[in-house]
Amino acid sequence: MAMTDSELKSKCFSILAEQVGSVEMERFIMLLNRDAFDYTEWRKDNLFQGETVDSLCDQIGQFQAAKAEYARI
Repeated sequence: MAMTDSELKSKCFSILAEQVGSVEMERFIMLLNRDAFDYTEWRKDNLFQGETVDSLCDQIGQFQAAKAEYARI
């Protein structure tokens, strides 16, 4: 089942805070609000740069294996 918008925002804020800290998270949010940012164009140029379908499939498999191992702990 899909998350609500509120649940998605909460989860993403939690991930950002965990990864970069609350101060940098706030800075990032301010940058998004201040700058004209086209995520679609950024994604085309940056998101999977240098990746192939095979390399992405390998990464997905590794992630799923790690997730399954974590679930067993």
